[in-house]
Amino acid sequence: MTITTNISKVLMDITGEPRPEIAILELMRDAIDHRIEKIEAEIKKYEEKYHMTFKEFKDKFDRDNIPDSYSYKVEMDYLEWEGLIGRLSNYKSLLSTLL
Repeated sequence: MTITTNISKVLMDITGEPRPEIAILELMRDAIDHRIEKIEAEIKKYEEKYHMTFKEFKDKFDRDNIPDSYSYKVEMDYLEWEGLIGRLSNYKSLLSTLL
């Protein structure tokens, strides 16, 4: 991969790393860490709303032990929460490949 001088300079200014390939890795790690933090904050909102983890919520949902479990709002929460859990797992996996 060829990196222009301008991009190399910006990478060094941002990271302090003179080697562009290392600077890119640092930026990628930072970006993934940032996304993980955002996803964890969203997950925490659901955990506080329902006073349980997604695993507990899913178990109760599957056993019809969640009030109004088939309401639009609860089903949307389930789907969004499940998606967040999947994305979190994906980003953590990506992060581990960069380390």
